[in-house]
Amino acid sequence: MIRLEHVVKRFGGITAVSDVSFGINRGEIHAVVGENGAGKSTIMKMLAGVYQPDSGTLILRGERTTITDPLHARRLGVSIVFQELNLFPHLSVAANIFANREVAHGGLLDRSAMIGASRRVLAEMGLDIDPLAKISALSVAEKQLVEIARTLQQESDIVIMDEPNSALNSSESERLFAILRRLRDNGLTVIYVSHRLEEVFAIADRISVIRDGRYQGTYRTAETTIREVIAAMIGRRLAEVFPVRQPLPFDAATVLEVRGLVSPPAVGPIDFAVRSGEILGFAGLEGSGIDEIFHVLFGLGKLRAGEVIYCGQSRPVRSPLQAIKQGFALIPANRRDEGLMIGWSIRRNMTLVVLDRLAKWRQFIDRRAQRRVAEEYVRALNVATESIDKRVNNLSGGNQQKVVVAKWLATAPAVLILNDPTRGVDVGAKSEIYALCDRLAVEGMALLFTSSEIEETLGICDRVLVFYRGQVVREFARGEATKADVMRWITGEMDDGHKTP
Repeated sequence: MIRLEHVVKRFGGITAVSDVSFGINRGEIHAVVGENGAGKSTIMKMLAGVYQPDSGTLILRGERTTITDPLHARRLGVSIVFQELNLFPHLSVAANIFANREVAHGGLLDRSAMIGASRRVLAEMGLDIDPLAKISALSVAEKQLVEIARTLQQESDIVIMDEPNSALNSSESERLFAILRRLRDNGLTVIYVSHRLEEVFAIADRISVIRDGRYQGTYRTAETTIREVIAAMIGRRLAEVFPVRQPLPFDAATVLEVRGLVSPPAVGPIDFAVRSGEILGFAGLEGSGIDEIFHVLFGLGKLRAGEVIYCGQSRPVRSPLQAIKQGFALIPANRRDEGLMIGWSIRRNMTLVVLDRLAKWRQFIDRRAQRRVAEEYVRALNVATESIDKRVNNLSGGNQQKVVVAKWLATAPAVLILNDPTRGVDVGAKSEIYALCDRLAVEGMALLFTSSEIEETLGICDRVLVFYRGQVVREFARGEATKADVMRWITGEMDDGHKTP
């Protein structure tokens, strides 16, 4: 269906893709994997017409082809779903599905036809989403699924999916996989880019590996292992183990205590405490209440009842500024929209929250001090960049996440809240984030941690609180539970197999 032959793409003096050649068959789900910055997204954007190769050949359905732009790609039957959402928040679901492809008769939009077609494609995906609903009213997972529905509505026979399930929970991912398998069986060619190797092995027929802009090989999923693919991705064997956590000292002080926390519409009452040097995990499906608790602690959500006791004193947090002053920091789940000024430099992003400390006479920013802070965290977190003045939107996802972490570490927090910190980053960057969490805890910081990958929460945390419908329904000590145990509780299954109320 598609073949790349000796494709090269450069950006200035940097070669992002170097002499890449491989093919993708008709009617298969073909995964492309590699670390952040390996060149995967650049290859996908060349296939989608966003970039054109500097040299090499693209063969589409047996013919040499030059794809000039994304509209040309769509006319050729090639569509792409990007990792970052590209939706119009104030328009309806139907308007987004038909954006740039509106149905019109006599110069007037045929809204009924677009709403009807949208309802059909959503129904085919098994989604109960109103085509008239505003995008801004949907959850992140629902927005991601609308993005996919828009691509399917274009009736392309080649669909590129760049981290399409990064915001989806396990049940939503399985629904997506069922849809993709059905479409594949009907002849659709799917190119699937993901960092979640377990899911790649669950969905892909074949896997191609890119490392440092070069093609490393293609593997039949049934004939290889995750360990072998990781070795091809990073050029060495990586034992995917989490840091060995040492027991907390008996006298470790309680840094944060939450008593009877209630947050609208249906979270609480919640009680928990976290000590200095402890990593406390939170596990639950989307909507279970974890996001609401994190938002309350950081001054983004409303506290209807209860107490937040910080360092022994009851201190309700009413704004993020107050939260920062009290020693809280939040790594948000959506780094692009909530964690970064994407068009700014690394230097400006890393120092944004501490400008008051870097100001002379509270009027002028001390540029030398600002550079020192940014350079210190670039070194400490191993951010891959040639300059601290590089724009953040030119970094890989893993390096963007490191910039978000650095920004909040610069505030020297006592309590660090990490909401899905490894979302959309590669296995190498994940390992670095695990090690960083362990190091911060050893230094005495208290960490609140949640992840869409349950294995991470179990692997990195000292204790795990399991949430279901706004309540803590179970607590597990480190090593006490398996993924299956946690899944049973977060979906409402009790140990005896009965549903919770």
